[in-house]
Amino acid sequence: MKAFIFAVIFAGVVAVGAASVLQDSFQQPSYSAYATEGARVGEPGANLYAY
Repeated sequence: MKAFIFAVIFAGVVAVGAASVLQDSFQQPSYSAYATEGARVGEPGANLYAY
């Protein structure tokens, strides 16, 4: 039972650590990530129509 509790706590710590690293370091908006000529991604909301 002690090993199971330790494994659950360890998995939680690893998940929180990975989420914080990936959220802060590696993510960026699609309009800045795909800024080449081949990708047609503009500013967010630029392709929306007002009804």
